[in-house]
Amino acid sequence: MIKIENDKYQAEINEVGAELTHFVLKDVNYDLVWNDPDGSIWKRHAPILFPAIGRSNEGKYLLNNKFYKMKQHGFARDYRFDEVKRYGSTKVELVQHATPETKKVFPFAYVLRVMYELVSAGLKISFTVENPNQTIMPFALGFHPGWNIKGFLEEYSIELEGSATPVARYGVGPVPFRNGMIAPLAEAIFNKIPLGHSFLDQGLVILDVHNANSVLLKRKPDSNILRINIKDFPYLTLWSPEGKNAPFVCIESFAGLPDKAGEPVDWYQKLGNNLLAPGESKHFETVIGTF
Repeated sequence: MIKIENDKYQAEINEVGAELTHFVLKDVNYDLVWNDPDGSIWKRHAPILFPAIGRSNEGKYLLNNKFYKMKQHGFARDYRFDEVKRYGSTKVELVQHATPETKKVFPFAYVLRVMYELVSAGLKISFTVENPNQTIMPFALGFHPGWNIKGFLEEYSIELEGSATPVARYGVGPVPFRNGMIAPLAEAIFNKIPLGHSFLDQGLVILDVHNANSVLLKRKPDSNILRINIKDFPYLTLWSPEGKNAPFVCIESFAGLPDKAGEPVDWYQKLGNNLLAPGESKHFETVIGTF
């Protein structure tokens, strides 16, 4: 495990998947990130999703008229990042490269860089995808953190700062696939969305947040818990394990979407996918701010 620290925060990152496992407010010794000691609810913490988001139809996808297998949410979260570069006590970069094993399911060389930096406002995380190939590389990238909650989930809400209204939701069904529909989110009150297990027990909620700058996690009556910068991510997903009354909520920043239910999808045509030109890179950044 890799630790970084400043006067306000401490964070811990696993070299496997470059996954954030702890983000601690030092003054109150409170860990914001979900941890499940026995794995009975959800064994993850804040996985990075690459090069796929969600489950692929029939567990595979199409590329240049050839089928490739793909695990749910891709594979980057399950592989060790092979380079670690430290910058003092507050900043670290982890780098993952393609291997012969990854090329069996994703036939590209790639470089995935993840930078964690503790700043005065919170935790800044940057993701950079590089394409060293001679062809266009399609990919999706997501950040899937679980945030601890105190009390009941029904005490919480999110607010989409800068979002267009009405807030649009991508239809889901059967879970976890999209159904191809998009419509206003009935539960939204302008740019505010009340949370609760009855809401999330229906399955993941995928929102169109192309115009939003950040998302606030709030607790009644009027407490701000987190502000998450999402301007580099056009989609936001809300999730908590269905039927488990789990004491955490995932607020997931997506640059990409799950498959629409049906046949395996051509990744060059898939809605939401990024198409990275040869020799180019694409950068995504978020800041997890506290109050």
